[in-house]
Amino acid sequence: MMDATADRRGNTDSVPWLKGRYHADLDPDAERAIRRAGLAWHDEPEAERQLALAASIAPGHTAVLTAHYRYNLYKHRYGPAQDCAERLLAAAARRLNIPLDWQDVRPAHADFRSQDPDIRFWLFVLQAYGYVLLRLDRRDLGMVAMRHVAMLDADDQTRTRALLQVIERAGADE
Repeated sequence: MMDATADRRGNTDSVPWLKGRYHADLDPDAERAIRRAGLAWHDEPEAERQLALAASIAPGHTAVLTAHYRYNLYKHRYGPAQDCAERLLAAAARRLNIPLDWQDVRPAHADFRSQDPDIRFWLFVLQAYGYVLLRLDRRDLGMVAMRHVAMLDADDQTRTRALLQVIERAGADE
């Protein structure tokens, strides 16, 4: 069992999970800061300090941006989550060499049926962006984003069509 208290005291030896590596292209100190932020979830100043540290070490890295997005989303801070999602979309689009404006992306820009992790990541980030827009009560643009994912993901590997059905049913009940 992980000893989060030991980590708060600075003793990371009792938390081997902090030493693991999942992102070969991410500085190990940034990766540890992301994990420490997770351990400090209920200590917001510490969690935010760790996220800021990760961002200072690896600004713009998708793992750091994803950690910020998730932290803000789960804390119901949808404005900052939207900003993170937009930055993630741009980073993922640059990696794929597709248009930075997601609304300009068409099926011919990439093989969206592929299992390529970068393509899947971009689609899931666009889905997350649409979701956070819905949470911000920007339903029209959120639905456009979700439908765009569904259109590009012809095999519905992201399960966006099912998510759209749930959202549309919920809207019909209002």
